[in-house]
Amino acid sequence: MKNKRNTNKWSVPENAEDYFDPHYDDAFKAKHPILYFLTIVAIIILVLVGPITCIYICGAIKLDINGFFELILLLVGFIASFGISIGFCNLFMIVHKQYLGHYVTIFSFLIGFLGAGGSLLILWLINR
Repeated sequence: MKNKRNTNKWSVPENAEDYFDPHYDDAFKAKHPILYFLTIVAIIILVLVGPITCIYICGAIKLDINGFFELILLLVGFIASFGISIGFCNLFMIVHKQYLGHYVTIFSFLIGFLGAGGSLLILWLINR
C-alpha cells in the first residue's frame, strides 16, 4: 500500500480509500511510534476542539435552545466548527502522507466559514 505520488495536489489521490485502512500507517507507526501517538492525539484534538468550543460558546451566551433560531444556530455552528476542524485535520495529515487534496481542504474551510457567517447572521437576527 504505497502512497502513489500525486502530481496534482488539487484532486483526491487515486489511493485515498487506502488512507482509511487501519493498517495503512503500520510502517510509519513502527518507524516513529511516539510521533505517531502524538499525531493521533493532535488529530483528535483538531476534530473535537471546534465542536466543543461551539457548544461552550452557546452555553456561555446562555442561549435558550427551546427557540427555533437557537437550535438552528447550534446546528449551523456545530457544522461550521466541524468543517474548519476537518480542514485543519486534512492539512495536518501531510505528516502521514495522507493529504486528500486542495479541493477537500478548501471545501471543508468553505463550509466552516460559511457556517460561521451563518451563525453570526442568526445571532444578529436573534438580538435585533
